[in-house]
Amino acid sequence: MTTSRQPTACRLSGRSAFTLVELLVVIAIIGVLVALLLPAVQAAREAARRMSCANNLKNIGLACLNFADVEGHMPISISRWPEDRDIRGNWIGPDGGKMAEKNGGPGYNGKGWIVDILPQMEQQALHTQIVADYTGSFGINGPFGRGLGNPKLKDIMAVQQSWMSCPSDPSAIPSEDQWHWPKRLTATTSYKGVLGDSASTDGLSPGDVNASQKTAFPDFGSGPDCHNTVECNGLIWRGNYFNPVELRSITDGQSNTFMVGESVVSQDYHSAGYFADGSWATCGIPLNFFRLGIPPEDVKGVDWFDMRGFKSLHAGGAQFVMADGSVHFVTENIDGVTYRALATRNGEEAASLSN
Repeated sequence: MTTSRQPTACRLSGRSAFTLVELLVVIAIIGVLVALLLPAVQAAREAARRMSCANNLKNIGLACLNFADVEGHMPISISRWPEDRDIRGNWIGPDGGKMAEKNGGPGYNGKGWIVDILPQMEQQALHTQIVADYTGSFGINGPFGRGLGNPKLKDIMAVQQSWMSCPSDPSAIPSEDQWHWPKRLTATTSYKGVLGDSASTDGLSPGDVNASQKTAFPDFGSGPDCHNTVECNGLIWRGNYFNPVELRSITDGQSNTFMVGESVVSQDYHSAGYFADGSWATCGIPLNFFRLGIPPEDVKGVDWFDMRGFKSLHAGGAQFVMADGSVHFVTENIDGVTYRALATRNGEEAASLSN
């Protein structure tokens, strides 16, 4: 008996691969999903950066208030210039000013207010290192290199504290092009003391601002300049050593008075962190006033007084810590009169962030 084998057919079930069309469709779908999700991811990251920035301001504000509790006044800056004079330019002290070493003063050493709060920010050792060689007259190239220009401080000057930098500002890093510190690496700061609502309006013109701001900032081109005197109406400026601000002098209310606000290092090359002239700004310039179209490397060509306003890279405004330690985001569309009023400690204006 014979049997015959029947050939078996091998049948494939299913499909072995995508077609080109199907692959392109999948890629397109993935691209759409990424396009939809990326803005949300970026927004979440910026929200986290903004929160971290607010936390920096909160800690700085508390450090300033703790300093005031101990010393009886706000942190102080000592300019490199003899600035113990009133807003009319009259000397307040004896010949050479009361800050002059020959009159028993500390000398014009350039120390900024951030140095004062280092112990409150758990940086006592750094504070001790700085103040040990931070006496005498300022001079980066002087015969003795005293003050902030002391060669012993060269490395310390470049120590960038994380709380001095807003995470949203990539330019807030040690820099070699800060004013008066060419080719000298210095730490920078995103956070500036609020001088008040005067000073540094010289360089702006009405054409620089929109119609709603012209009424609020009528003194563009002719505003008083207090920054090199002892008579500013805010809380912190570069020469407030001779006239430190006591908390009791904030008669407008601590919750209604700016203490420290944000700046952008690439838009203001006066941002050396430990330097008296690198750590103040004014509300006499509209919030978030930028010189658009000017690359960071060319910002030195802009009039210095145009840079001295508060600004941030957060969308729509900037953050401030008030004199009561609370932190608020202030929209760039804030009424200009209100904005300026919040910068003064004793202007007797009925202004608050709820206005």
